[in-house]
Amino acid sequence: MPRKVRQVYTNFSSGELNSLLNARTDAKAYFEGGKQVRNWYLLDEGGVMRRPATEYKATLPAEARLIPFIFSNDETAVFALSNNRLDVYNSSGTLVQGNVTSNCNWTTAKLFELNYAQFGDTVFITHRDNPTVKIVRASATSFAASIFAFELNDSVVTNSVKKSTAPFYKYIDSSVTLTPSATTGNAVTLTASSSIFSSAWTGLYLEIGTTPKQVKITGYTNATTVTCQVIETLASTDAESDWTEELISATRGYPQAVSFHDNRLWFAGVRDKPSAIIASQIGGYFNFNLGTGLADESINVAIAGDRVNEIRHLISSRNLQIFTDGAEYFVPTSSTSAAITPSNIAFLKQTPYGCNRATPISFDGATLFSQKNGKAVREYVFSDVEQAYRSTSVSVLASHLIDTPKQLSMITGNEEKPEQFAFFLNSGSTYDGQIAVFHSIRHEKIAGWTMWETQTNDKFHSIIALNEKLFVVVKRIAPSGTKYFLEQFANTDAITLDCSSTTTVYQKGTPLVKGASQATNQNFLIVDGFTTAPQVQETITIAGNSTEYTITAVSAGASQHTLTLDQNLAAVPSDNAVITVVNGFLHTVNAIYENTDIVFAVYGNGSLGQFTVDSSSRITLTSAPFPTGIRVGFNFTPILETMPIDKEIESGPLTGQPRRVSKAIVDISNGFDITMKASDQTSKQLVIQQVNFTVGSDTTAVTGKKEFNFLGYDQSPTITISQNDPLPLKVLGLAMEIQFA
Repeated sequence: MPRKVRQVYTNFSSGELNSLLNARTDAKAYFEGGKQVRNWYLLDEGGVMRRPATEYKATLPAEARLIPFIFSNDETAVFALSNNRLDVYNSSGTLVQGNVTSNCNWTTAKLFELNYAQFGDTVFITHRDNPTVKIVRASATSFAASIFAFELNDSVVTNSVKKSTAPFYKYIDSSVTLTPSATTGNAVTLTASSSIFSSAWTGLYLEIGTTPKQVKITGYTNATTVTCQVIETLASTDAESDWTEELISATRGYPQAVSFHDNRLWFAGVRDKPSAIIASQIGGYFNFNLGTGLADESINVAIAGDRVNEIRHLISSRNLQIFTDGAEYFVPTSSTSAAITPSNIAFLKQTPYGCNRATPISFDGATLFSQKNGKAVREYVFSDVEQAYRSTSVSVLASHLIDTPKQLSMITGNEEKPEQFAFFLNSGSTYDGQIAVFHSIRHEKIAGWTMWETQTNDKFHSIIALNEKLFVVVKRIAPSGTKYFLEQFANTDAITLDCSSTTTVYQKGTPLVKGASQATNQNFLIVDGFTTAPQVQETITIAGNSTEYTITAVSAGASQHTLTLDQNLAAVPSDNAVITVVNGFLHTVNAIYENTDIVFAVYGNGSLGQFTVDSSSRITLTSAPFPTGIRVGFNFTPILETMPIDKEIESGPLTGQPRRVSKAIVDISNGFDITMKASDQTSKQLVIQQVNFTVGSDTTAVTGKKEFNFLGYDQSPTITISQNDPLPLKVLGLAMEIQFA
């Protein structure tokens, strides 16, 4: 006689687990996670909820990357960067400034290699191959982009040329000397002992001599000869080996990393000096003059080590954190109140993993970063005990979900949803365009992963958070071609469709037949009382006449309409006979749903189902009464599959023994529709709706335990919970009865 045992899932807080854990029934996470956890939102309480759907906000002009701009709690904006272009949207997703092109030097290919930092009303955008761009807010609807330039010293001016406060560096070996033709002058010839110059050197500053004196190159002659303006009188006309050039230039490249920290502006990762770090003077964010090395003057140093590490990111946190392609560092201070100065700056190497080009994020007291290989997410966190940083993998139980993230973001939640999440937008070949979502509550030792995806063939392309709002760019394949949409994840589970938008089903009022002059051999009606014009292809009936007529043409008058019908009237209607629209079209479906058959429409708490959008962006509603408002969009399917069901009994675990889940009891909250499937592919769907439900009315969500029964034995049985309809659903727990021999 078969024996039975029970297995209970009290929570799903561990999220989706790597298949390599299939045999780890001894692990706590095994019975708190699943084989698949897709398109779910992990709740703090341990249950899961159908993930937030997205609302359509705008159609972007091209492929774009989003950058957040947070001026204050009340004023935020979304920067959409596309090829040599900037578009600005407010926190509601409305375009407030479009097609800014001046000084927007980024290209499509480099969008996700950009770094940025914001201070007050200014955002700096950096890339090692492009001059740094400064975007300044003039008002909530006005932003301007300019090329960053180092401050010029107004107190040192020669012939209207000011001394530069740019940082300098000796790129060229001391064996190469410079010989000036004079110590002062506007057109002094500067001759190099080797071929080092190019036309790109024009406009650059040099510092010459043991006591550095500045000149500015004003003309290019050949590889060994340039003309310069002497700003500070040179020591002599002798050949000089002690000279430097600007650290940052078109010749040497530009900084990759940028941050504001300790009241300084920091740059790092210059293309030709990837380990260099420079910092402005304190409070003087454009002044990088070293001066005499006083505590408040600028900093110009490089990380020394057994290899040249390319600095990719600077993160301002407890300390200045430095992420390179080969290791993680930080800049210590002597105390919590001490400032970093030219004399005390040091770089302490902490961990040896390296970071990819996706900018790290601060999250739950740590800094999360994508490891250089793009296959792991690590948290960089300071240990008060060790007085050092540790870098541990937070993705070890779900490493298969990490697929070369190209953008990271996070939300801390709001009053309705206090949960905090980190988002990793994948770009690898396996999960390109899908979002690995990390849920963590450190003090409760809770950590779990899920994956979010939208409809087949479409991809999430960029993601950012504005406080509690989460915006995405979605690449959607439409019949007319690929389009990029700005969408926002909803803050309520009442919205259940992706790329959704609301529209109005026009009310027809009380339409009446006017002037009973129509004869049975006529195929037209004169009517009034329509609140909005009737539409071609709408089907109507006339009181006292059981025949249905389809409108084939509409002629509008001042207050009446003449309707041409698909057939002659079967009987002469009475004057003021009531007309009923029995089958009509939705007038204002957004053109984003063009000619597709995968659109769903939802109203209230009831699903209208799947519809086809015609060439005029209309969908057919087949049942009256018609709702007054409707939400249209794309459905997605949440899937929760348990790990292989196992149980420890007196003789040991059931591993390898034929067994089946004979009964499953799922605890749901606010549910309308749920599907359960056992590993033998038997599917059980429970559609929770009222018996007397009518189209246009709301249903009442069901909360409580629902029972499912299954057949069939398996050596590794699982239970899958999913949902076919775009309706709210929370799953709080799962109890199973396991039958075995």
